[in-house]
Amino acid sequence: MADAYLVFESGGTKLVAAVASDGCRIADTAVHYRAPGDRAGKSFGRLIEAGRELQRKHEQQGANFRAVGFGFGGYVRRSLQKPLRCLHEEGWEDLDVAADLERAFRLPVVVENDCKLGALGEAHFGAGQGSRTLFYMTIGTGVGGGIVRDGRIQAMSDVGEAEIGHIVVAPDGPPCCCGGRGCVEAVCSGPGLSQLAAWMAGREPDAWGESALRSRFASAAETTSKVFMQAWEAGDPFAASVMEKSAGYLAFAVSAAINLISPDVFVVGGGVGTGSGRFLQLLRDKVRGQVVPCFRDQYRIVPSELREQAVTQGAAILAAQAVGSFREG
Repeated sequence: MADAYLVFESGGTKLVAAVASDGCRIADTAVHYRAPGDRAGKSFGRLIEAGRELQRKHEQQGANFRAVGFGFGGYVRRSLQKPLRCLHEEGWEDLDVAADLERAFRLPVVVENDCKLGALGEAHFGAGQGSRTLFYMTIGTGVGGGIVRDGRIQAMSDVGEAEIGHIVVAPDGPPCCCGGRGCVEAVCSGPGLSQLAAWMAGREPDAWGESALRSRFASAAETTSKVFMQAWEAGDPFAASVMEKSAGYLAFAVSAAINLISPDVFVVGGGVGTGSGRFLQLLRDKVRGQVVPCFRDQYRIVPSELREQAVTQGAAILAAQAVGSFREG
């Protein structure tokens, strides 16, 4: 019987259950989307149901499940294997996720922040293969980060590290869901781009009024990151100014991370992060001038290769590492 791992991801909008086999690689995936008003209990129940269906299917095909990995889109207290808080969905702190998963599947369980798992997946099977130190940043509903060193998550505290999304880059900027103001997440995430656009439109009403987007949307806040990237590609001046400003804010945080830990590779993932090669090149150009000269040729900024599978792939690797069955290297 082939070893297999059951893995889950709960992010800002997406719920994923998956199975990894054949050398710990993702083999089967079920994706669901949570409604904006859903609370954690409902989302977790849907994940367990999807996991049971996948488990039955693959056990019938000869899979021998060894462990469960759970990627949580929020803070995790590692010593307790317990989600603490999700900035995008309420109620997770009231659940005993690890214990409930153990009861549901009768397998060892590991729980970790989704961005840390994305970093682990990219380090082994994605854009960071062969690197010693990797920093992974995802830009989607939120902005998060993770560090992998020598094939293992670099855990620096009991509740996480690498929170690049909550570096303050615009002290007088729009509010962030963390309670702060002007964080990277508030001006560079998917929702953050729309918020940044509305903030800029309020300060530059003439620029917004001359934008082609003005004929489609009553306010800049009603746009999406995809719309802004498309308008930018089409040459809209207001969209260009928003993207330029967002890239500048992001570059401030990315260069700070590179100056602090000097990674071999900086991987950018998430729907916004991988949505435009032009935006990634703009980010590279802005970062280079802010990195200390001796580091400028020591790192690469590259897009995620695993894309939407980064978190579940990392969860499978961590689960296999936890039971001593992952072949390193």
